Amino acid sequence: MKRFAVLSLLSLISLPTSADVTVRIIDYPAQVLRYSPVFVTVRIENHGAEPVLVPATNSTESRYFFDIGNAPDTLSEFRPTSGTTTIAGTVVWLKSGDSWLFRMDLGSWMHDLGPHLVRAGVQSTGQCQYRQTGAEPFPLKQVLKAPGVELYECWKGRSVSDTVRIEVLEPYAATDRAALDYVRSPEFPVSCCSEGRLYLRFQFGVQDLIDRFPTSHYTYVGAFYSSQSCPECLQRLLKLQPGNPLNPYTRLQLAFALHAAGGGEALTPSFIRELKLPPALAEYLQQRTRDSK
Repeated sequence: MKRFAVLSLLSLISLPTSADVTVRIIDYPAQVLRYSPVFVTVRIENHGAEPVLVPATNSTESRYFFDIGNAPDTLSEFRPTSGTTTIAGTVVWLKSGDSWLFRMDLGSWMHDLGPHLVRAGVQSTGQCQYRQTGAEPFPLKQVLKAPGVELYECWKGRSVSDTVRIEVLEPYAATDRAALDYVRSPEFPVSCCSEGRLYLRFQFGVQDLIDRFPTSHYTYVGAFYSSQSCPECLQRLLKLQPGNPLNPYTRLQLAFALHAAGGGEALTPSFIRELKLPPALAEYLQQRTRDSK
């Protein structure tokens, strides 16, 4: 009996456990105006002694995820209609002490007024979907290969972050209230989209908003969504409303747009410092540019 107990203890020590992998929300807005983007950035970290292979996707059974609710007992996972493409692929190799960040815009799922609770997590069955390239710098043990599917042995467990609170508010500035009333009115040139997807009207009707309400937060939201791949547009946006609370995310998107346009050499350490990003966003930028090399 004693020998069995010792062997069982050794087997537990040798296997990575869910406690070795932690999840923490490291950047989020405490308050947002209704229909705004709500970017939440999360860190997955390996505190164990051994390297682990964890899922880096939200579209398979082994995945990272977000739970959203108005109270602790209503928290439930939401699933986007389409998978999220990640620069790191669908798995990430974390050595002891290493971490990997992911982020998502939850705004389209948080349009109701009032407090929203959010938590993030990662879960895995021990089998992660991944398409091998042959140039991986980490070991892989294949457990299944079928048409369109390759499964590899990976970390097994579930780890969830603490819950954070995000308050969704009605606009209080007169120009924002007027812009929102106009977007909802029959006079607005874009009539698509339900109340829950009203942000799409801002995006598709942004030029009309710029003409009528150039200083409105909702004009900014529409321009942000419609110009994410345009460095010049994002720079104009920063000049248009230099005090907008979305500016850190716009500066981050500007760096992504420059990098995607082949201007990666512009992302010098001094340029990144001038972006004045919060630490979590600066770390995410470094990860994205590093993984895309």
